[in-house]
Amino acid sequence: MKLKNNRKKDEDTIHIKIDYNEALQSKKDILLSEMNLLKVIKIIKKYHSSRMNELKLKLKLYKKIKGINIQMKKLQNALPKTGISNVLKEKKSFKKIKNKKISRTKDKKKDNAVESQLKDIQNKLNSLN
Repeated sequence: MKLKNNRKKDEDTIHIKIDYNEALQSKKDILLSEMNLLKVIKIIKKYHSSRMNELKLKLKLYKKIKGINIQMKKLQNALPKTGISNVLKEKKSFKKIKNKKISRTKDKKKDNAVESQLKDIQNKLNSLN
């Protein structure tokens, strides 16, 4: 049984001849693909940073709205009561936004690593030309 399996493996093997120009073009294409992927990684990191800034701003806005809400309640308590005040006492709740810490040093190190990889790929492409 083992002999039959070995023969099948040998029969299924296919060899393809690639000339020098095709191999060179393939290598360039792979390096360009790597470079494009690294650029996409940079864009994703910028998006993540922008998203974190947006969340921070939303958190600040939430805190300010909460402070205004507290001041409004104090003002309502200080003013004389009227029949309309019961309608105005509807309570609205806001969802809390989690505040995430951004480690800027890690992002900078990752960006430097991506930049160095981009430079390496660019050097390889230049050496192939």
